[in-house]
Amino acid sequence: MTNDFTKEAKAYCERRGIKLSTLGKYAVDDTSLFHRLMNGGRCFPETMDKVRAYMAANPPQKQTDRAAS
Repeated sequence: MTNDFTKEAKAYCERRGIKLSTLGKYAVDDTSLFHRLMNGGRCFPETMDKVRAYMAANPPQKQTDRAAS
């Protein structure tokens, strides 16, 4: 469960151009969240829900949007 969540977060970060620690900070004020998860730690389902809600509310920009910036 957390493995899929970490993969989902990594893909989001790659598309957005940010680090996992930055996502953790923005979404749940925890820069170590993904470091712990990748080292066998667990997190509450509510934490995953908060991160997913942040990702949904802040989608990566489309390529055409970036070019216009």
